[in-house]
Amino acid sequence: QLLAFRCIFPPLGTAMLAFRRFASRQAAVAPRSARGVSQVLPDPAAWNQAPAVVTVLPNGVRVATRETFSEVTSMGVFLNAGVRDETKDNAGASHLIEQLAFTGTAKRPKAKLESEVESMGATLDVSVGREQSSYTMSLFNSDLKQGLEILADVVTAPAVANWGKEKENILRKLDEREVPTRAVIDDRLHACAFRDYSLGFSTVGPFEGIASLTDAHLKSYVDTNYTAENMVIAASGPLKHEQLVQLASASFGGVKAGGPKPGSTKPYFCGAELIYRNDEMGPLAYLSVGWEGVPWRSPDAVTFMVMEHVIGSYKKNTGLVPGNISGNRVVNAVANKMQVGCAEEFQAFNRFYKDTGMFGFYIVCDEVAVEHAMGELMFGMNLLSFSVTDEEVERAKRELKAKLFSAPTSAAASCASLGSHVLAYGRGIPSSEMIFRIDGVDAEEVKRVAWKYLNDAEISTTALGPLHGMPQYYDLRRQTAMHRY
Repeated sequence: QLLAFRCIFPPLGTAMLAFRRFASRQAAVAPRSARGVSQVLPDPAAWNQAPAVVTVLPNGVRVATRETFSEVTSMGVFLNAGVRDETKDNAGASHLIEQLAFTGTAKRPKAKLESEVESMGATLDVSVGREQSSYTMSLFNSDLKQGLEILADVVTAPAVANWGKEKENILRKLDEREVPTRAVIDDRLHACAFRDYSLGFSTVGPFEGIASLTDAHLKSYVDTNYTAENMVIAASGPLKHEQLVQLASASFGGVKAGGPKPGSTKPYFCGAELIYRNDEMGPLAYLSVGWEGVPWRSPDAVTFMVMEHVIGSYKKNTGLVPGNISGNRVVNAVANKMQVGCAEEFQAFNRFYKDTGMFGFYIVCDEVAVEHAMGELMFGMNLLSFSVTDEEVERAKRELKAKLFSAPTSAAASCASLGSHVLAYGRGIPSSEMIFRIDGVDAEEVKRVAWKYLNDAEISTTALGPLHGMPQYYDLRRQTAMHRY
C-alpha cells in the first residue's frame, strides 16, 4: 500500500518541478498585460517641471499651485459644479450664472469690475461645463492680491439680483447665437444616452423653461453648489505656494461648507437613438455614436485615451499625410472607400465624468455615404476588441503624447489643467507620470479593455440632416459584436 501511495503521489520536489515547468509554459502563451509592470514612478523634477503643491484650508477649500518660469500668472477658481448639478426645476441656471458673471457684483458694479480688470491688464474668463465650472484670470504677479479679491467677489457673491434687468438681453443673445453643429450633436448624444439624469441636460440650449427662472432659483443653485468642498483655487506662474495660501485664506476662508448631499446613483447609460431627419438642410449628414466609458479615476482611463487615438481623426484634403495613404487603418478605409472616400471628416472622442464616461465617434459625410461611413467606423471600433497591432498602439501613444504635451504651454493652459486635475483626482498629475502610464499600455491591454467595455455593448446614437441611408438601430447594435458566420 505504501508503494502504491508513492506511485500515485510523487515526492514534493518532483511535483514542484513539474508545476514550475507548467507555469513557465503558461507564461509563454499567456497574453502580455501592462498591469504586470511594477516600477517606480519617475520624478517630475527629471522633466524640469515643478510638482503641483496642494493645501486644504480649514473650511475645505483646496489651494493648488505649480510654479513656472513665465512672467504672467494665471489663477482661477474651479468648481465641482455644472449642468449636472441642476434639477428639472432650475434647468439652465448654470448658463444664466455664467452670463451674469460679467454684469457686476454687489461690491463691484459692471463698470467698476471692467475698470479694475482693464487697469491691471488682466483677462477674466468664465466657463461652465457638464461637471466643472471655472473662473480664471491671467495677470501680472504684482496684482495677485487684487485679482484674487475680484475672483472671490464674482464667485462667492454672483449677481443673481441682476437677472431681472438683464433677462431680456440674455434671452435674446441665447436665441440669436450660432452654436456649432459639433456641439449640438454632442449635446443631443448626452441627452439620448443619459436621458433620465441631469448629466444629459443641455449645455448649449434651448433650455426649456429658462424664462420662468427667478432669482430664488439661481440663488438656490449657488448656495447648494458653490461650497467650500467643491472649490479649488489653482494658480500657475512665478508665485510661491505659501503666498497664494495666505491670500486664499483671506479671500475664501469664510466660504461655508455644504450640507450633506442626498444620495445619488450612477447615471444609467441608455441604449437608444435620437434622430433628426431633415432632407432640406443640405447635402451633409452629421452622426455620432457613443458607448458607456469609464470615470476619471478608473484604472482603464489611460487605455481609453490611447484607444481614442487608435481610431484617430480625419478631415478630407487636410493634413500632412493624405488619408488614402495613412497608416491608420480606419482613416485609410474611410478615405479609400469606393475610390472617393465616404466621409468629409470624423473624430473619435472620449469623455470622463466622476462616475461614468462616454467613448465614441462623430462623423460628417455626404447623404449618399451615410451607411458606408457608419459601417467603416463601427467596424473600426469592433476591431479594437480583436485585431489591434503593437504598431497601431505605438502610433496612438505617440499621437496622444503629442496632443497632451504639444498643446499650448501658457500659464492659462497650465492653470486650467491643474484645476481640472485637482477636481478629478485630488492632485496634480505630472507629465512624467502620465507618460509612464501611457507607455504601460500595449495591444493586449487595448484588446482587454475594448472587449470588456465595447464588445456587444449598448450604444447610443444621434444624427442630424438627410438620413435616408441611416442604418436601423438594431443593425448598428449588431455591429458592436464580431459575426464570423
